[in-house]
Amino acid sequence: MFSFLLSIAVIGCLDVGEAYQEDLNGGYSLLAADEKDDMILCYTAGEDRIGILAPTVFGVGQNDSFIIIEQHPLGLDGRPNKADISYYIIPLKYRLSKSHDENFYGPMSSSGFDRKKNELGINALAFTIIFKDLE
Repeated sequence: MFSFLLSIAVIGCLDVGEAYQEDLNGGYSLLAADEKDDMILCYTAGEDRIGILAPTVFGVGQNDSFIIIEQHPLGLDGRPNKADISYYIIPLKYRLSKSHDENFYGPMSSSGFDRKKNELGINALAFTIIFKDLE
């Protein structure tokens, strides 16, 4: 299932009729190919974009050391499951893995996310990019 979602994310990183794009810190970007429900997180490696998190990313916070993400995973119908929220933390100053698609903590529940933020000392980092229409 994760491979399928990642392949959707990678396809979504191609430059085809972008509905939304915003660069983030550390070579990451938000990208929605056709509609904002398609919002994914990509990493730019040279001239390639690698899909990191599948739709639907709806909240982002960042500083020089971390990016935090709120995401609605896709439901069985292929649409965002707005009743479910997953959280991710992406460290920018060090790598967890040589593979870009494994360089994050998550998915986590709200309580797991709060614990990890506390462990990493980033409690003050808040979501500053919020897509209200995707929440």
